[in-house]
Amino acid sequence: MMHGPARIAFGLAAILVVSACGSTSPTPTAPPAVGASGSAIATQAGPTPQPTPSQQPLRVGWLSEPDSMNPLTFTTTEAQEALQLVYDTLLSYDLNLKPQPGLATDYAYSADGLTETLKLRNGVLWHDGQPFTAADVKYTYDVIHDNQLGQWAQWLIHLKSVATPDPSTVVLTFDKPQAFNPALIIPILPKHVWSAMNAKQIEAFSNDKPIGTGPFTFTEWKKGASLTVTRNPAFWGGPPSEATITWVLYGNGDVMAQALKNGEIDIVAQVPPTIYDGLVGADSIKTVALPSFSFHHIGFNVSSDPKSLGNPLLRDKIIRQALSYALDRNQVVQLALAGHGQPGDTIVPAGLSDWRLAIPADQQLSANPAKANQLLDQAGYTARDSSGTRKSPSGKPLEFRLIAIATTDVDVRAAQLFRNAAQAIGIKLDLQTLDSNTLSNIVYNSAAPNWDIFVWGWDSGVPDPEYMLGVPLCSQIGGNNDVYYCNKQYDALYDQQASTMDPVARKQLVDQMQQLYYDDAAYIVLWYQDKLQAYRTDTWQGWTEVKGGIIFNFTRDNYLKITPVH
Repeated sequence: MMHGPARIAFGLAAILVVSACGSTSPTPTAPPAVGASGSAIATQAGPTPQPTPSQQPLRVGWLSEPDSMNPLTFTTTEAQEALQLVYDTLLSYDLNLKPQPGLATDYAYSADGLTETLKLRNGVLWHDGQPFTAADVKYTYDVIHDNQLGQWAQWLIHLKSVATPDPSTVVLTFDKPQAFNPALIIPILPKHVWSAMNAKQIEAFSNDKPIGTGPFTFTEWKKGASLTVTRNPAFWGGPPSEATITWVLYGNGDVMAQALKNGEIDIVAQVPPTIYDGLVGADSIKTVALPSFSFHHIGFNVSSDPKSLGNPLLRDKIIRQALSYALDRNQVVQLALAGHGQPGDTIVPAGLSDWRLAIPADQQLSANPAKANQLLDQAGYTARDSSGTRKSPSGKPLEFRLIAIATTDVDVRAAQLFRNAAQAIGIKLDLQTLDSNTLSNIVYNSAAPNWDIFVWGWDSGVPDPEYMLGVPLCSQIGGNNDVYYCNKQYDALYDQQASTMDPVARKQLVDQMQQLYYDDAAYIVLWYQDKLQAYRTDTWQGWTEVKGGIIFNFTRDNYLKITPVH
């Protein structure tokens, strides 16, 4: 999953603006091309030549740090950003967000779409010097599938078997065709390191010294300060130019922006929108505003588990819908984002415009406090206490805890606006700000979730709607499902779209899912924030603007392509 602080995510060209309401005549991206014989068009056999190694470090600024170095259980964008440079996938995304070779040099599908055969790269070594083989791939896919481990399990639900005819070949067999290729996203683990652990041990494994096959080796994580990786001279794609990459943690956006101006860091992963305009035109700094694959949202604890410590009143959809109606998304975008974004609605982000459902303005659960009051009155929440807070028919006050990440200024501002909007319809919200990892630990305590409402954000894990659509699945409770939502109808639609290869037919199913989840209002999607980034022009060159972001994207290739200015 790509949960992060203020949803630190992705982008394209600064001049490109994606419509908030999505495409009116969608032409969804088709699955991997299939030839007449039924074989998918193979990717190119070799990597692009890499730049000459240098002694120069790359320094990246961020406002939150990873929650874990475990590639199966992490929940933050920051963890993904570092881990994707340590671990490889079988296939990866290039700077056009198209598939390219990874640990596999090519792949092919059977005519019925049920079997995928991947040819692996020879001579690849793990960072500890052990050889990489097909056995590592089989172990990774089997342990995730057999134990439903973490976020990657959603793409292996229909996996039947993993065969390894030889050390350089892997054959994946599914019981249904797969609209999304899991080879693009699942990090491959070293069997010789992980196989001694059972599933519970894997879930608890901190992985303090990650061992992968990627272009960088893990160096150190100074919690509360920085995380550093070092160039892997034996990387199969050729060593990258940076001697090291260090992500530096800053307590707020102003300090981070000043560090960029002073030359203390080279690039900022996400510039807070209230600070972005102040960087435009600064000496030796280039700013970019890109469409993103992320959104920020309000989430409600709708867990039906008796062990849940959330306020059970939030299981009433009427209360959630009333809170959604109370909040003006346009106002939030202007006041919290300084206009650098688009009002939100569905969980398919703006960067995936071809797949987004266009909900008409008159059907949006937004900016209509009169409708909110009407819903609450009709549902019997009419009595009020001396402060004006509504009560349930049984006398329980409509008072809820609201949490947000303290260092994510836009989320704190949104939480304040939400609190005010709720108060105007007779609902009291008690706001508390926390650090990102504390909030994550509270929200994802599936044994006994002790919270009511949060403001947080998501980066879509892949440039396909399946990632975000998979978050609310019943099976993802204990995984990605941060609000403990469970709807069997939604799950059935997800399963159907996941095996629908025709993009037009799949889009119809995706639309139904978006409408269903929107109406249930377990999320209030606040906005689709522009991907705002900035970098120095006098230290590193060759950055490519990519839909979703120069860095903090599905592709890691910008890290591998840049060269020093001097």
